Amino acid sequence: MRISRREWSIFVLIAILFFGLWYKFGYPQFKFVDLSIDKKEALRIARHYLSSRGFNLDGYSRAIVFETDEWADRYLQRTLGLQLEDEFMKEHDYELFYWRIRFFKELKKEEYAVEISPKTGGLLSFTHLIEDTEPRDIVDKETARERAEQFLNSTQGIDLRDYDFHEEKAKRYDNRIDYSFSWEKKGVGIPWQQDQGQAKLLIGVTISGNEIKGFYKGGLDIPEKFRRHIENQLVFGEYLSSFGFLLFIFLLASSAYIIVKRKHNIVIRICKKWFMYLAVFIIIINVLFILNNMQSLIIVYPTSAYLASFVGIYFIKVITGLIFVALSFTLPAFAGESLRNEIFPKNKYGSFLHYIKSTFYSRQVAKSIVFGYLLFFIMLGLQAAIFHFGQRYLGVWREWVTLAQLSSTYFPFVSAFIIASTASFSEELVYRLFGISWLKKCFGKTILAVLFTSLIWGLGHAAYAIFPVWFRGIEITILGLLFGFIFVKYGLIPLLVAHYLFDVFWGVAAYILGRSTAYLFVSSLLVLVIPLAFAMIAYYTNREDKERETGIMLDATEKYNLMIIINFVSFGKSQGQDAASIKKELLLHNWDITLVDLAISEVFKGPYV
Repeated sequence: MRISRREWSIFVLIAILFFGLWYKFGYPQFKFVDLSIDKKEALRIARHYLSSRGFNLDGYSRAIVFETDEWADRYLQRTLGLQLEDEFMKEHDYELFYWRIRFFKELKKEEYAVEISPKTGGLLSFTHLIEDTEPRDIVDKETARERAEQFLNSTQGIDLRDYDFHEEKAKRYDNRIDYSFSWEKKGVGIPWQQDQGQAKLLIGVTISGNEIKGFYKGGLDIPEKFRRHIENQLVFGEYLSSFGFLLFIFLLASSAYIIVKRKHNIVIRICKKWFMYLAVFIIIINVLFILNNMQSLIIVYPTSAYLASFVGIYFIKVITGLIFVALSFTLPAFAGESLRNEIFPKNKYGSFLHYIKSTFYSRQVAKSIVFGYLLFFIMLGLQAAIFHFGQRYLGVWREWVTLAQLSSTYFPFVSAFIIASTASFSEELVYRLFGISWLKKCFGKTILAVLFTSLIWGLGHAAYAIFPVWFRGIEITILGLLFGFIFVKYGLIPLLVAHYLFDVFWGVAAYILGRSTAYLFVSSLLVLVIPLAFAMIAYYTNREDKERETGIMLDATEKYNLMIIINFVSFGKSQGQDAASIKKELLLHNWDITLVDLAISEVFKGPYV
């Protein structure tokens, strides 16, 4: 990547400006994230609570995950907005996030589930699941309700004078009757739309004989019409995303066709080993991701089946999916390298070929990585500005999916690294390296290639947890236009770095900007500086940024073909043809462009592109 001092100055100023935009519009959303109680402490609290209730957990397996009350978050953001949502949670001591701990036995229905606040360590809910035939003392409804009220008052410190009675249910089993009671907090009613219902803040208790079988506090009863509205949005998002997936498959099939057509291409052969190693690396780290995320799998394990069978089926599906993932970026990578060499011959930093032929440990690489950090700050500010506009004028809101996903893992920073590495390599190789190069060859105009790849990239993200769902596609398309410009002008490495940092940041930002443990804070920072550490190594290693001559990398067949082409070019030159017309004629007959350029350079005694 060659960039002048003037360009460096401009991009530094733009990065500072856009970081300021992010700080103004994006940073405030993290202020109510409080993860003071970590996984280990939440597990200890859950065990202590169950033991205090007289439950024996010997022989029980356990799973613990971090979850978000996504429906409550959707409703509060949509009706109140982010700032008022924060005020509502503070006023009513409402918890948006929680640790869910499950204690279970293989092939046994009986299990316990406890939800703990990551902010205070307080009990949010408890459930004791038992067999339908399990006997309990039979009590009447009035006695059951009295026990429920006594539990709320004496054990949970809840004054029911602040609540109105909401609902009661009774379910008769063969050997018992379970009663469920709920109360709604007075003065709390958040309307969806006029005459379309309002959300109510509930607490509830389930009584089975003399036992408190279940309890929850802070449940938000969401209006049905809002749920139907969101479900409609989610289906529409899946539709848009499916359309984007079809276009992605079209790109993948096109890359496969190009590879078959150019199966003896020199560039593909030179890059083959590097991309195969990359594919293996991606598969290995994603297997580690699954292992790191086992708690999220075990939490949904149905105890009616053997745990080994359940996990085994899941791993078979995952491995199959990972093979597809590996193919889905290696095929476009091979085709993209070949096309870039032909379509953007002067942009040698636009692919990995230059670094494979020279080195990854040069100061040019170090500068590209630093430039990627500047681009990352620009992306943060640009996205924050886009979302601010959407939230202010279009009713846009987002969910905390990534936070919940990573916090459930054994090592959140490892999962952030794996997600970001996989997404950055696969998407940049498909949409920028291959997509822009191929569509430029088809359309003849770079701007059209950048626009279409950005639209396809945006559609592929339409199913993400952003509402309205079409807005995510617009946001990603805008970012794609920026990425397309950077790819054409400055190359691939800054995009890989910026994309990696962007995905890592949204995975770990809550640990850095919210309240969390020292371990989560430090490990999150470390995963963000991995590219910078490589940049420092490359800078001080400072190997020469000079490509090896392609001629010395040819195999025997390629050398033989080169001699044939040289003879053809020599004959054409003797007949008065210029280099451009000879090259055009050879390419029409599918000769390798690298061999053609070498032959023309040899015959015309000078580099030709």
